[in-house]
Order: sequence, then C-alpha cells, then structure tokens
Amino acid sequence: MVITIILILLSASPGVVIIDNVLFYGSDHRMRILNTGDMIDILEYGIERMTVQFDSTTGELDKNVLIDFSNEVAEDEQFVFARGYFDEGEYDKAARLLEIFIRHFDNSNYLAEALYYLGQSYEALATKGDHDSLAVFSMNTQLKQRYYNGDTYRLLLQEFPENPFAAKAQYRLINIFRIGNLPWKDSVELIEEELTMWADFCARYQLTEEYVLGLSETGYLNRILYEITDEPAYREAAVSKFKEITLEYPNTIHAAYAKVHLFELQNNEKIYKY
Repeated sequence: MVITIILILLSASPGVVIIDNVLFYGSDHRMRILNTGDMIDILEYGIERMTVQFDSTTGELDKNVLIDFSNEVAEDEQFVFARGYFDEGEYDKAARLLEIFIRHFDNSNYLAEALYYLGQSYEALATKGDHDSLAVFSMNTQLKQRYYNGDTYRLLLQEFPENPFAAKAQYRLINIFRIGNLPWKDSVELIEEELTMWADFCARYQLTEEYVLGLSETGYLNRILYEITDEPAYREAAVSKFKEITLEYPNTIHAAYAKVHLFELQNNEKIYKY
C-alpha cells in the first residue's frame, strides 16, 4: 500500500485553479475554498472530475475549474486566462496566474508578453492600494503614493532586449522613475536626468509605436525646464519635438496634444507652476 501511494504521488501532475470560490472537500472531512492561482497536484483522472491533492489532503474537483499542466495546450490555456483577467481589470487574478505561468513555462514564446503584463498588473494593483505587503511595491513618501518597482520590466529587458515588448517595458520604467521622484521641486538636475532617459529611449526605439510617446515626453520635459529656467534652448527643443509629432503623426491624439502644447507655448501659458 505504501509503495502504491508513493507511485501515485510521483506521477502526480501539477495544476492550477483558474476561478475563485471553488469548494474542495478533502479526505480529512474538511471543506476548503480554493481561489484563482491555488496550486494542486492531480492524482487521478476521471471523465468530468479529477482526484487532486491540496493542503496535504485529497479530494475531487471538476475539470473545468483548473488547468492541468500536463495537457498539451496548458501553456496556451493559462496564458489566455491570465490575459483575460487582465483585460477584464481583475489584476489580482491576472498577477497570480502570470506569476505561475512565468515559473512553470519559462521557455514559452509568450514569456516576454507575460512579464510585461505582470508588470502592468502590479502597477494597477499599486494604484488601487491592494497588497500592501508585497516587496515589489515602493513608496513615494512625499506624495504618499505607492508604485511598482519595475522588476519584471527589467527582467524582460535583460532576457528579451530585441522583443517588441522591450520598448513598452523601457517606457514603463522611465515612468516609474518619474513617479518615484515627484515632486521635482524645481530640480533641473533631476528633470535633465529623466530627459536623458527619454532621449536614449527615442534613439533606441525609433521604429516602435512607443517612439511618439517618447517624443511627447521629451517635449514635455523640455517645456518644464523652460518654465523653470527661462532658457530659450529648452523652449526651442520642446517646440521642435511637438512639431515633429504634428508632422509625422497627423490626425492622431498625439498630434492633438502636441498642438495644445505649441499653442500654450506661443501664448506663454504655464503648466508646471500655476
């Protein structure tokens, strides 16, 4: 009997629960509630239900409430569920499934995208104020605002520097730098440090859809520096970037924003200090 149990456990396949509030009645006669992201071991397969192990006890679960990692489409299925939860704004569930996806499918073709959307989920959770204890969150004490520290974006850039999601990750990292350093308090040095980041971004990612976003941020920071220092060079740089946007991206929201900036600069309106 002992040998049989050992063989069953050795052949167990991992799985993950993909919906919340799943009732699990274990062999210890206790009821548990399983939620999205809870890991189980699948011991036996039935037509509609599976015998699984969770929390050191066995019981049965409906096949439809979990993903069996031994299934040939498990990688695709879990990624679809994780992205689905993200698209529905359920960032906690998305983050839990993406964390597991990254651990178990670390050779996946979806890995760069999974890292990016895990970062996006963390950013959303930080904004919502959920999960105060997670180490991935930092705090801007001056603004009393939490923000994601960007670790998965850095990993994405390290492992997939040429992937289309690399530009998106770099864009988010520079924004995270800004959140961590606001308010600027007239620090020309600090704003120029961020401006250098955006200039490097534009030079590297000129052929990506994020390039126009980098142009906009570069123009914006030059405008802020002009308002702080009254140096004409900053104004000229801002005008140049905004004009490039209107010429290269006409009839877009980016061009509309650029035109507003150009109008306000022409009329000496201020956005940094009111």
